Amino acid sequence: MNKLLSFSLYDVGNSVFPMIIIAALTSSYFVNNVVDDPQYGTALWQFTIGITGIIVAIIMPYLGKIADSRENGKVFYLRLFSILCIITIGCFFLIKPSSSYTYYALLVLLISGITYEISNSFYNATLKNCYPTNLTLGSGIGFGSGFIGGVVIFFLLLQFFILPEKNIFNLNKENFDHIRFVHIVLAFWFLLFALPLLFLSNINHIAEKYTHKTFLEIKSLIWKDKLTNTGRFLLARLFYIDGLVIITTTIGIFGTSVMGLSLQQLLVLGLQANISGAIGCYLFGYLIKNDKLTIILTLIVLIFLILLISINTNQSMFILYVIIATFFTGPLQSSSRVVMANLTDDNRQGFSFGIFTLSGKITAFLGPILASALTFLISQRVGFGFSIVLLSLGLFLMIGVSYNSVKSKT
Repeated sequence: MNKLLSFSLYDVGNSVFPMIIIAALTSSYFVNNVVDDPQYGTALWQFTIGITGIIVAIIMPYLGKIADSRENGKVFYLRLFSILCIITIGCFFLIKPSSSYTYYALLVLLISGITYEISNSFYNATLKNCYPTNLTLGSGIGFGSGFIGGVVIFFLLLQFFILPEKNIFNLNKENFDHIRFVHIVLAFWFLLFALPLLFLSNINHIAEKYTHKTFLEIKSLIWKDKLTNTGRFLLARLFYIDGLVIITTTIGIFGTSVMGLSLQQLLVLGLQANISGAIGCYLFGYLIKNDKLTIILTLIVLIFLILLISINTNQSMFILYVIIATFFTGPLQSSSRVVMANLTDDNRQGFSFGIFTLSGKITAFLGPILASALTFLISQRVGFGFSIVLLSLGLFLMIGVSYNSVKSKT
């Protein structure tokens, strides 16, 4: 099967986790229907995502190195953790609208978050295997396909489960059975679109021999008497991804509890935003070949938009700002993984994207935890707006990264 097609289909499947579970449906259901106090629920949700980041940051470089050291190890671990993530997504079905399910919901969130992040890291590590001739375009098509998949699944959920008075399986809407059952649908969706990459794409790589312990390998990648170019990029990404984590994990909660959007409105917004995100990925992938420039441009626009969202009180303007912001978040993430792939050795992509994941997670707990503290102590607007500080730091550091050619070196 065509490897780029398989690569793109996997993004169609796994994108349901960040788009629907983290940013929209599940987070909103937890905050508004499971816990007693939405503000307290928001803080718990953010805190759990922060803990997830700590765990992933610790283990991912080791797993990446182990995968590289084993013939076809990347594919083995991609299969393992994708399947574990799919199973735990289905477990959200068991969470009933009662505060007695609060900590069970958080446990499922923790496990699903860890398995998603690990599987996504190994997925990113297959980019060079799937479309080595044009990483920018291949990555953009993959991310764009994920957004398109989000549009399709959002539409199906709206038409068959959320909007109709009588849904397809006559599920009890008063007990939110229709919302809970959606997670079974999401698990099968992920499985269906992951199968081609996991089992039909014939991705092979040789076993890479590492001569140093993991810590020394990390040090060699990012520090040689001073920060390497890869190290400078990872430091910049550390900050702007922390800011992006706050945005993506709380935008759904912000929309419902601050802006007063209904669940149906939130899902329609998700559909519109995904269309915008897909267009952004495809256009940037085709038109802009300098991935550093893409990162800088998207960060500047996002900083401005998040400021507007934080102070805005109008529902219609909130919807417009979110749609525009999503146009730029996809290219930001797509170009980031292209930069990392180009900066590192072809045979060490598992380890390299383990460090890539670490850079996005080692302090990712600080962003949500600080945001949750500001949310709890001051307001949700202040907590959400804190992301501007992290995006700005990332932008400042990214300007100093040298990335003048398609094949940049450390």
